[in-house]
Amino acid sequence: MKRVLLGISVVFLFFGALGTASVLSQLSTVEAALQTADPFIAQLMEQVQEAQLREHICHLQSAEGGEACNAQGSRWSCDGPAIDRAVEYGRKYFESLGLQTKLDPYSLSCRTGLSYNIEAVLPGTDPASSEIILITAHLDSVAQGVRSSRVAPGADDNASGSAGVLEAARVLSQYKFKRSIYFVLFTGEEQGLVGSRAYAGRLKREGANIVGVFNMDMIGYDSDNNGIFEIQAPDEDSFQLAELLIATANNYNLSLAPEVPNEAPPWSDHASFARQGYPAVLLIEDTELGETEDFNPYYHTTGDTLEAINLSYAWRIVQMIVGAVAQLAEPVQ
Repeated sequence: MKRVLLGISVVFLFFGALGTASVLSQLSTVEAALQTADPFIAQLMEQVQEAQLREHICHLQSAEGGEACNAQGSRWSCDGPAIDRAVEYGRKYFESLGLQTKLDPYSLSCRTGLSYNIEAVLPGTDPASSEIILITAHLDSVAQGVRSSRVAPGADDNASGSAGVLEAARVLSQYKFKRSIYFVLFTGEEQGLVGSRAYAGRLKREGANIVGVFNMDMIGYDSDNNGIFEIQAPDEDSFQLAELLIATANNYNLSLAPEVPNEAPPWSDHASFARQGYPAVLLIEDTELGETEDFNPYYHTTGDTLEAINLSYAWRIVQMIVGAVAQLAEPVQ
């Protein structure tokens, strides 16, 4: 698959050719973010902690009552007790940060009763703005044989992305922004994006003014330590989110090598928002869609554990997202 970009000058020309009629092109913060580093944003990004990511991944992959950081847990959405423990962990953590937190119910055919996503809100300070930005990931996991073994540690898929959302919430919740920021953990992703489809559909019906969705799914595997990851962008507005992310990675010297493949398959929860007409991108490790491939060989197996995670790589990706979202949300200093 053709690599679209590796340098910001190429990216700028590519996106410039797409036109300026989109929602994001009306936001001056996007243009400003492409120019130079902001010391305040740099200071904010520096607060992202690798140790915090490790702690969340450890908890999520572990079986309840087991030794610290075991790999015997499961977050299979069809197993009510297993996924509900993970949901409760996320809910309590968001609440500990002082965020407005609620469970978002929906129905999943393989489970009796209701299933839940978790939504936590950092309200914007601008009373004239209804614009919101979402940082998302799916909390659930699956592995071969999970129906019998109930073991699906899912450290990379997708405790890594969930840990990124929780850590972004910890950092950003300490500050005020003009636009609202939503931190959302979905369940039912492995059953066909069921949770995010229900959630995005509800927001669309409510008329939510979403200016960007940043979805993390598998951000932890980088065996060759080259920093390559993909930003999958399904439409023009989403391409501009990719431009913002790449500018942030470059301006703040994060030692990352972003690629934007020509294809953006509906593989993860960002697709639920794109279907509703919202700008949304997927951040994922190096898949077969780019020129290279360094994808986790333990994907959807019981071997998907913390041992294979490159925490420095995940940490830098979360730093980039925190910086990009902070710029788009406009900090009140």
